[in-house]
Amino acid sequence: MYQLIYISSSTKNLAREEFLELVAQSQLKNDAMGITGVLMFKDGNFMQVLEGEQELIAKLYSAIKVDPRHTLVSIIQEGPISLREYQGWSSTYFNSDEGQYEVIC
Repeated sequence: MYQLIYISSSTKNLAREEFLELVAQSQLKNDAMGITGVLMFKDGNFMQVLEGEQELIAKLYSAIKVDPRHTLVSIIQEGPISLREYQGWSSTYFNSDEGQYEVIC
């Protein structure tokens, strides 16, 4: 089992509805590859944890790096793990209008 954590900056500030669409698309792809984790968005920045088989994580991260929806993609931690920290998928959106985090799923 392998875990990769990265941060990036969005090329535009995502409204809640846009974030929900991104989460739905990502969740379908990640579920099909057996990848779990969490995606967070706050103040124009993403942080994502990906967990799964190392080869699949590498393939997914290669696609993430060239996704035009964000820039400055940087790994902050990666390596083998003994157990998944996220058994499913979750995401969090910071609602700046309300000044609070919203757990999406």
